Amino acid sequence: MSENAQIRTRFAPSPTGYLHVGGARTALFNWLYARKNNGKFILRIEDTDRARSTPEAIQAILNGLRWLGLDWDEGPEVGGNFGPYFQTQRLEIYNKYLAELLDKKAAYEKDGAVYFKSTDPDSNIEDFVIRRSDGMPVYNYAVVIDDALMQITHIIRGDDHLSNTPRQVMIYKALNFAVPKIVHVPMILGPDGQRLSKRHGATSVEEYAGQGILPEAMVNYLARLGWAYKDQEFFTRADLLEKFSLNKVGKSAAIFDNKKLEWLNAEHLKKASLARLKDFLPAEYLRHPKIDQILTLSQSRLKTIEHIVKSCAYFIEKEIAVPPELQATADSARQYLPELAAELKVTDWRLPAIEKTVRDFAARKNLEAGKIIMPLRVILTGSNVSPGIFEVMELLGQELTVARLSQ
Repeated sequence: MSENAQIRTRFAPSPTGYLHVGGARTALFNWLYARKNNGKFILRIEDTDRARSTPEAIQAILNGLRWLGLDWDEGPEVGGNFGPYFQTQRLEIYNKYLAELLDKKAAYEKDGAVYFKSTDPDSNIEDFVIRRSDGMPVYNYAVVIDDALMQITHIIRGDDHLSNTPRQVMIYKALNFAVPKIVHVPMILGPDGQRLSKRHGATSVEEYAGQGILPEAMVNYLARLGWAYKDQEFFTRADLLEKFSLNKVGKSAAIFDNKKLEWLNAEHLKKASLARLKDFLPAEYLRHPKIDQILTLSQSRLKTIEHIVKSCAYFIEKEIAVPPELQATADSARQYLPELAAELKVTDWRLPAIEKTVRDFAARKNLEAGKIIMPLRVILTGSNVSPGIFEVMELLGQELTVARLSQ
């Protein structure tokens, strides 16, 4: 590879029905390195397992990458000068180079399969199969042909591929292909130190999307699994493109921590623009004249995408339901509500006056303020957690506040 060659990275998943977080992290590192260096990011589908590589499984990969915002320059649905980008469409290409290896006596046939002659000087690696007896190429062979012909300059992949590397380098050299730079990133483990799997909970990008995780938070978290920049935890996409480098990728396995992902998600929601938050609201909410004020008041408490809608709902919906588990709290102040509603109906509807009316009312009834405030919160919001109740009441409006208390 010449020093001036354009950097070309790739992500080459085997479709399994979803985009695993380990694969997503690999794709992200390749994407970041290509984008930072004005290179190209290629998507190639290793679909030789025909039983598992269904159109739906392939689409799940594409959908996951698009959700993360990892666009590819060449590959499925995009095309490019180095296709096809599906291994099952490249069988003639594999056979061409297989014939070359056989002609060079670098490979031989046995029992219908084709074996590569190991060139390991220490004889630790024995001859190995590069085409099965059913005619399908083996991974270690096909991946070399693909990467060489697609002019991949940098291979960034999980360290579970370390043992494949010597065999692949042998094939590169036997075919006089330039060997790309190969970087192995640490595995992602569950909290118990075992390889991340379904028993640890969600493992696919799609599942986390369904749990209300922002794609920008997921990208931030995936980047920090095995890579670090000083002690910084919060990264925007622009931060990552500026600061990502392969020499900061660690050697120790990364532990997937759902709590940390949830924390990062909340941080991204807190720092998101109102326009970004509005992406997740239904059209009728967006038409509300106070939607910007509602979002601003609620933003610091947001945890997931679902919370965006929930935090707006009680300001906009005409009626809200009190959950059964909070009914007793709501009922604890029922006897006082008609009188309080009557006083609020004639209150100057600004925060200081609203707060004074409620606190003075509680004092006259010889009640701690909390004995009125908590039932108010439950009745007005349908929850026992909300922004400051007086800020909520001011924004909710006098008419709707009095109506709910009068029900």
